[in-house]
Amino acid sequence: MTSAETRSRSGAAWLRPAVASLGLLYLALGIAGFLTPGTPALGIFGVTALLNLVHAAVGVLGLLAATRRTGSIIYCWVVFTGFAGMTAYGVLAAAFGNPEDPIDINWADNVLHGLTAVAGLVLGIAGARATAPHPTKGTSA
Repeated sequence: MTSAETRSRSGAAWLRPAVASLGLLYLALGIAGFLTPGTPALGIFGVTALLNLVHAAVGVLGLLAATRRTGSIIYCWVVFTGFAGMTAYGVLAAAFGNPEDPIDINWADNVLHGLTAVAGLVLGIAGARATAPHPTKGTSA
């Protein structure tokens, strides 16, 4: 096994536990929302059946993705894309405040979703870079 192959296999040992932690956080948030209907989850996050379902699904998918390195990287990119979109939607929804909004995202949700999007981006880039084979000295790419 070459040093590039070794680096590819061991370079992102931190990625899978990080994705599993993110998955656990969202699964717990989704479950907490279902257990406390009508009141904000953890006292600050908006609670609707749809938002709880999204959070729980993101959590379960994170736990499943954490079983493989490639799945973890894909999950990070999907999380980045999805939560960047949710943040954009949430900022508009919170700013204009429609009581008929089926998701009922508040500013605390926007901060959580924005930070999650950034985490997905950082983990996705770092995980992909750590696992990419790098040419050894003396070889051309």
